[in-house]
Amino acid sequence: MKRNITEEQARHMVDILKKKSELIKNFYHKIEKYRLSGDKQTYKRKLRELLEKEEIKVYGKKIE
Repeated sequence: MKRNITEEQARHMVDILKKKSELIKNFYHKIEKYRLSGDKQTYKRKLRELLEKEEIKVYGKKIE
């Protein structure tokens, strides 16, 4: 399903992706072993947990 989004919404999504990408750089080494082993469930769970902790640490709240 395609949605038409405004230019402002597109910029907002790109900003969020950039912020999350920078945060992931801070802890990717902690989850790399799960990615390499192919354990997708554990990798996704750890990624969500660590990303949320990092967002709170850096921004004081979760980014949405």
